[in-house]
Amino acid sequence: MNFQFRKVLLVEDVRVIAMLTEQMLKKSPTNKYSSVHKSCLADAIAALKEDDYDVILLDLNLPDSRDLATVSRIVEVAPNVPIIVLTAMNDDSIGLRAVQLGAQDFLLKGDFNFLTLDRAITYASERHRLQRTIRQLAVLDELTGLYNRRGFNTLNPDIIQRVRQSAARGFLCFFDLDRFKQINDELGHAKGDEALVEFTSVLRSVFRMDALLVRLGGDEFVAMGIETQPGQVQDALRSLEIVLSVRNDNGHALFRLESSVGVAYFDQDSPNSIEKLTAAADAALYENKEERRRLRVLAHPELQTQEDRS
Repeated sequence: MNFQFRKVLLVEDVRVIAMLTEQMLKKSPTNKYSSVHKSCLADAIAALKEDDYDVILLDLNLPDSRDLATVSRIVEVAPNVPIIVLTAMNDDSIGLRAVQLGAQDFLLKGDFNFLTLDRAITYASERHRLQRTIRQLAVLDELTGLYNRRGFNTLNPDIIQRVRQSAARGFLCFFDLDRFKQINDELGHAKGDEALVEFTSVLRSVFRMDALLVRLGGDEFVAMGIETQPGQVQDALRSLEIVLSVRNDNGHALFRLESSVGVAYFDQDSPNSIEKLTAAADAALYENKEERRRLRVLAHPELQTQEDRS
């Protein structure tokens, strides 16, 4: 038989109940469990920060936390780990509220055995996996795998808040591809899609892994994050230009891949609402795009008509 191995964090302050629960886990006919027992919320949070777990069995009432606040705190610390609440309160409304706060299931203490516990863990893990997949699909761009506009709207407030609470400088970069319409019109939308995917790869290569990378739609992209050292964003943009230049000059590509960019910076003291940042980055993008268009026409006057259409 192929067993599923799962690491369980058991958070229960009554030692007898904890021992009985651990014994049930050992009797599972379908899973192999290794369990770590903690008796208070603070120790549970420390354990979650130090190690990875596949499931959390959580008592609501602990020495340092009571009722549904316990669920909220654990979900905040470990949003990607399925939670099964163990409660002594025979009250469906408590269980329902726990599920609404992020738990996957709840079990009444004294009213489950090793089979029902095993089944609850299996089902909770699968439900949690499916929910994560659905959430990811809702905020990810299907073509590029970057976050979409909904993902951007969901995640940008966290970056803004982190900047407000630190001395670091945040950045918002807007990009769009130069003459992207020409690629679609002359080579077809399949090649246009290739251009978008290729540009995505370049963005990922030049920005830090913790940057928020987004395809807003069409050929519009965003990079947002926090500088860990002065000049980091400008270094990334220079790297982007170098990568694209080398790519365009190798003589093998069917189309040129070029991008205009607009950057807005923000810190604790500057206006940093997303509306103001977006307007500033968009204005900077427009200026950069016009300047790049002007320079191309100066270098190649014969492209004037083509530039007007792009």
